[in-house]
Amino acid sequence: MGAALRATHADVGRRWTLDEPAAVSHMSRSTFAAAFKAKVGTAHLTYLSDWRMSLARDALRTDTRSISELAAATGYESESAFSTAFRRVVGASPRHFRDEARQQARVE
Repeated sequence: MGAALRATHADVGRRWTLDEPAAVSHMSRSTFAAAFKAKVGTAHLTYLSDWRMSLARDALRTDTRSISELAAATGYESESAFSTAFRRVVGASPRHFRDEARQQARVE
């Protein structure tokens, strides 16, 4: 599992399939999927999505990259796909989240 997590974290923008982390872990897809869920508590692609959104939230708070640059850096093919995923996970659009975070920083 450690090798799969390190590979995932090292290349978050990659278009991961279940085959790749399974191969890194020297397991079949089904064995890897079951082992990952048992150890991490969620499926690999769900973990990857959550990790990407965590990185995106941090970047939107502190980074000057555009939303489309951030979308590409976190593995999304378009700003629209990124925005849809971000809104589903976070509950707000990336622009709204960034504006709120910047406003909070000014108040503090």
